[in-house]
Amino acid sequence: MTGQTLIELILRRLDRPTDSATVALYRERLLGYLNEAILDLTAALRPWRRDVLPVIGGQAYLSSLPRTCLKVLTARVNGARRLFYYGSSQESIVFPGIENDIVEITYRYQPALLEGLTDEVQLPEELQELLVGYAAARERSRFDAASQNAARLELALYRELKGELGRTQPPAEPPRIYHTY
Repeated sequence: MTGQTLIELILRRLDRPTDSATVALYRERLLGYLNEAILDLTAALRPWRRDVLPVIGGQAYLSSLPRTCLKVLTARVNGARRLFYYGSSQESIVFPGIENDIVEITYRYQPALLEGLTDEVQLPEELQELLVGYAAARERSRFDAASQNAARLELALYRELKGELGRTQPPAEPPRIYHTY
């Protein structure tokens, strides 16, 4: 979903109009709340994905990945796990014994924050309803006591659902010891 779509969903949840003037009025504040939720969900869930990178001269450059890499978890060449280490910077990884090949990288990533109305959320679709709930609760907490009570309930629901998602997310790789001997 785009930032525009999320803001319109938040405004509907708050029983506010979704015309362009209202969206412009709430844009900065709601994008800030959405970014807080993105950072919170990222810290709690530690999202990961797999992508392929070309290895050229024994090095692969993480800047070529579609998302910002926080940590490389595994690397595979033709289905077999390969050893690697970080190069001279955190932007490259070195593969001993591989000159030119394609490597499949499993890595943890940081979703990009929303800066504008056309930016896409880089979290799974099922988490985007949590973003809307969090931002609506934060906006409601600015008003009278009844709205603040509703906001408390929404934030409690957000925390509960976030905790359940963390327990049900599969690990990026099954835990095991990897020996090179």
